[in-house]
Amino acid sequence: MNSSGKGTRVVVTGLGPVSPIGVGKEAFFHALKTGVNGTVPLSKIDTQRFERKYGCEVKGTIAEWVADFDAFAESGTPSHFALAATGLALADAGIERAAIAGKRVNCYFGTTYGESNLIDDMVTAMAQSQPGLHASLGRTFASEISRDVARSIGSTGEAVTIGNACSASNAALIFGYEAIQAGDCELAICGGSDAVYKATFATFHRLGSMTDKDCTPFNAGRKGVLTSEGGSALVLESYERAIRRGAHIYAEVLGFAMNCDADHMVRLNHHSVGDCMKAALANACVPPGTVGYICAHGTGTAANDSNEYKAIEAVFGHSPPPVSSIKSMMGHSMGAAAGFGAIACMLALSEGLPPTINVSEQDPEIPIDVVCEGFRAGKVDVVINNAFAFGGNNSILVFGNPK
Repeated sequence: MNSSGKGTRVVVTGLGPVSPIGVGKEAFFHALKTGVNGTVPLSKIDTQRFERKYGCEVKGTIAEWVADFDAFAESGTPSHFALAATGLALADAGIERAAIAGKRVNCYFGTTYGESNLIDDMVTAMAQSQPGLHASLGRTFASEISRDVARSIGSTGEAVTIGNACSASNAALIFGYEAIQAGDCELAICGGSDAVYKATFATFHRLGSMTDKDCTPFNAGRKGVLTSEGGSALVLESYERAIRRGAHIYAEVLGFAMNCDADHMVRLNHHSVGDCMKAALANACVPPGTVGYICAHGTGTAANDSNEYKAIEAVFGHSPPPVSSIKSMMGHSMGAAAGFGAIACMLALSEGLPPTINVSEQDPEIPIDVVCEGFRAGKVDVVINNAFAFGGNNSILVFGNPK
């Protein structure tokens, strides 16, 4: 799936990260540049009966970042992350809520597990014969994440929650891009949100794909993922609107591609990923040689990193652009992950390349330029944001400095 790559220009004007390594653009960029390791013993779930104990958690009280928190107090944690990320992104874009209330601002958010903690609470209450189950039933739907965002800003535009897991926030950005190109709206808020839940932790634990402590993408002997959480939001708007209001433009969305190989439930198909990357570049009208950085999916599992490398090599040959994985710092935040990757791409376009930390010995079977010796200063002009999900759901975006 891709589009013509022509028509209304779409740009990024606001960034809203709520992450384990920093909340807000300044804190998040600082953490990326200094290589902060967000790994901690998990406190939000009980890991006593699990062999693995570590992950990445958002610190602080969510209420302090959410406007009108009381109105959404009964919502789940993913909605709160999305609301906080939206507020930060709008503030970064210089957009007042009052100025867009009643306007068609489309809201697209991706997720993996949605509000599944509320389902856990309901099951617990049922087991304990507690009353009041039906009062929370309506809040359990993942669709509430985008609806809550739309309600919080008074939007009359569509609100869509996308559930294709770890590629979901890239898909959300693509939805926003296409809506603006189609003239359905001039402004869209796009991103993703997920929380650390026992279901997430147990799933990866049972798959045997979880590392014992640090996440080490592209490292020899890497062991797997770290579960994480957070909310990522980006403001997309038409280039004309951004220019009219004198907005700071981080990047232009040059193009995208999505595909689904349905080859294997959990194993990455490097042929399909390579095809998706080629399609994204073709859609963006960007020759491979002009790409200056790839923000890798880079989960830290042996299979994922190896297959992602094979896909990159198939597209770029033996001299691909520099690559890094920010999951080495902040773990895998599932539906929010690609949104964080997109925000990291904005840093690459403006200042330099974030590192992959925890690389003590790069896998000799992955002979690419992994940024692993600290932040690499020097902005680039074109970047790729990779995102892949279970079931072969791949979504890739190409961003460039606006001209």
